[in-house]
Amino acid sequence: MDGVRSELRSLFLGLKESVLGNRLAAKALPQDRPDLDRDLPLFLAMAVGFFVLSWGLRLLIVEPLARAAKMKHVHVVKCAQSVTEVLFYGSFSFIGLMVVPSQEWVWPSRLWFDGHSKGEHLLMRTDLRCYYFMYVARYAQMFFSVLLEPKRKDFLEMLVHHALTVVIIYMSYTCCFTRVGVVVMLLLDPADVPLHLAKICKYVLDVTNYWVWQFLANRLFEAFAAVFLVTRIILFGYVCFACFLEGPQYIPNYGGAGGKSCIAILFMLLALQLYWLFLILKVALKLARDGKVEDVRSDDEGPAEEAPPPRRRTWSPRAVLAVGLLVFLLVSYVLLTPEVRAELEVLLPSLAAALVGPSSRQVMDMPRDIPQLRRDASIFIIFAGAIFIFNWSLRLLIVEPLARSILKLKRAPLVKFAQSVMEAVIYGSFAFVGLRIVPSQPWVWPSSNWWKDFTSGSHNWMRADMRCFYILYISRYFQALLSVLMEPRRKDFVEMMLHHIVTVTVIFISYIYGWNRVGMVVMVLLDPADVPLHLAKLCKYIAMATTGSRHIWQIVADRLFEIFAVVFLVTRLVLYSYVCWSAHVEASDHFTKGFPEWACVALLYTLLLLQVYWFFLIVKVAVKLLSGEGVEDPRSDDEDETSRKKR
Repeated sequence: MDGVRSELRSLFLGLKESVLGNRLAAKALPQDRPDLDRDLPLFLAMAVGFFVLSWGLRLLIVEPLARAAKMKHVHVVKCAQSVTEVLFYGSFSFIGLMVVPSQEWVWPSRLWFDGHSKGEHLLMRTDLRCYYFMYVARYAQMFFSVLLEPKRKDFLEMLVHHALTVVIIYMSYTCCFTRVGVVVMLLLDPADVPLHLAKICKYVLDVTNYWVWQFLANRLFEAFAAVFLVTRIILFGYVCFACFLEGPQYIPNYGGAGGKSCIAILFMLLALQLYWLFLILKVALKLARDGKVEDVRSDDEGPAEEAPPPRRRTWSPRAVLAVGLLVFLLVSYVLLTPEVRAELEVLLPSLAAALVGPSSRQVMDMPRDIPQLRRDASIFIIFAGAIFIFNWSLRLLIVEPLARSILKLKRAPLVKFAQSVMEAVIYGSFAFVGLRIVPSQPWVWPSSNWWKDFTSGSHNWMRADMRCFYILYISRYFQALLSVLMEPRRKDFVEMMLHHIVTVTVIFISYIYGWNRVGMVVMVLLDPADVPLHLAKLCKYIAMATTGSRHIWQIVADRLFEIFAVVFLVTRLVLYSYVCWSAHVEASDHFTKGFPEWACVALLYTLLLLQVYWFFLIVKVAVKLLSGEGVEDPRSDDEDETSRKKR
């Protein structure tokens, strides 16, 4: 943790020299090579910081001010979003214009590639490294913010744009195409500043009805169209073709798989810019005809307060799945280096051996290793993508069609049925794997073994099956975090999001800082209860679709819910509470806690509070069940479905 603080301080001081325009001091800044083990915590810290800053400004300052100005609710949300976008895009455009032109290789374009084969591109100045981390961190938080915001007409395109931008910036950093990456970063931001300023003028116009705001909005849109054409079409197009035509003159074979993948993603981004240019031309024609500007990219799909009934969404999970599969194959092609392949050849057979015979001599003699962020991050990305594709492809291509043809379910129950099938499969699989692997560990009981010899560093050495399960588990929860954002909004959406985020965070911290033993115990306790819960839901949906056997399916659903309630009480309240106590109290008898350890304890208690909240909802259902009503999970109604019930 001290190393992360020291590195952050060094990066920001270097960035300060460039931003303040001190060219001589900037040229004298130290240079360093990419190091994922060191750089990943920096990226995570910046991404969380940008997310908190963005939503803190939006919810605590801008929205209250816009509401005080008597702005309509739908415009309050949009105006707050545009204000924060102006601040971020404007700030990064300014930083980029101060940092990039001061680099010795910025022009002519042949310098973007010259010296690559000699390793000259490995060294990056401190200000450039800081700008790189900030940029990819900001786009990572924007990816999640797009999923949280009201759906736009170009939701899919925006999601793809942010995902591709994060991927290409990450790949250009790890594959040493940083010079091209920095030029791309500089070109992507400036156009959005006048665009969002034009939107703000439109929202102010709706409040004041003063013609000046319409005039300003029109002129700002014209400025946006001009900047977009120059930066994202002409200059960005030149970058793409320079990489394709000029790069091979200096980099043999385009730099291998990494270089070819970067070029492919650049042309995908160029295709998106051309699509948006088409939309801009539509607005320009409307501006020339009507004298009013309207951004056709960004209307909410849902209706405004005075708008007609909502249209169906213009994106689909199948489209997201297709794009996700393409990105997954591309990223996996790059990440499957010989080191990663060799590690996968150790992890997966070890996991299989542990499942077949968890007490065998072969399992006990498995190779052990410590976490290595660079290698393990690649495996995490591959696992997360594979589980995401497996989850949604089975759901959309097999479960939903079968349920539609056999059960004749309507759209809403059909989506929920498919979701519950996959949840039962995934939770059941991970519960089975966890119950096979964790009890076979020599430290599993008594709980004092979770903490003995922690200070010696022996806890960092993990058996191969344990490491494989750990990376699979955090990968699965990360894809679950994305899946929650794609699924119908639930009443406990915030609590579920918090649960997944906290789980991913506590698993990551425990893996990196050696709390893996208690992490494994937590992982094996969280899954089993959800299996009977989702089986009960499946029985409910089958009961809805059948007539003669409806009563039987409802009885089965009620019994499964009772099993779920008992398992939840035992695993997530009784046993998990003991884990929290052990981490808080018992661990202190063996070592003095630092910041990472106390962070784990705080996150464990946060998860415990969520379990208590959900148990309160379970008790409510149990009361209804005792009164003779059928079982119904109060956590999982869609928000729109609940509002219809109230009406």
